[in-house]
Amino acid sequence: MAANTDRETVEPARTAARAVAWELAPETRAASHARALTARALRSWHVSDAADVDDIVLMVDELVANAVVHGTGPVRLRLRLDGARLVAEVADAGPAVPPRPPGRAPRWSEAGRGLLLVAALATEFGCRREPAGKTVWFTRALSGLNGRRGPRRLPRAGRPRGGPRSR
Repeated sequence: MAANTDRETVEPARTAARAVAWELAPETRAASHARALTARALRSWHVSDAADVDDIVLMVDELVANAVVHGTGPVRLRLRLDGARLVAEVADAGPAVPPRPPGRAPRWSEAGRGLLLVAALATEFGCRREPAGKTVWFTRALSGLNGRRGPRRLPRAGRPRGGPRSR
């Protein structure tokens, strides 16, 4: 795929029924493109939980921004819906693998929180070397799809609402 810097949006390459991929030019507006493209894909897949959408868009933004700042060449973003789990991958041609995030960023630091956010919001995340660079990825278990909530969580204390009553 060739990078397209002439248009405000980049058309997705459909890789499966519930997977999309884009190649973004390594420029400052790539993160903004990635946010919009990710939100649009999630809407089209009926990901209905606002917290899921917000968190996924934020994590994609952070990984794309890192790829632009620390990587080389075009940035490739791939999203795949696998049942009730989203898999996101951001690849670039840079050889440097990001370090595991520290427990927390120093208070005075104005940068370096992106991977901390991803670590906090993702179900899993990691990085793998590729023949031509690296791919940083995360997964997120989704709470709601197709307008329905996922499995109901029990309250912290007491019995579940609507559960059997004793006589």
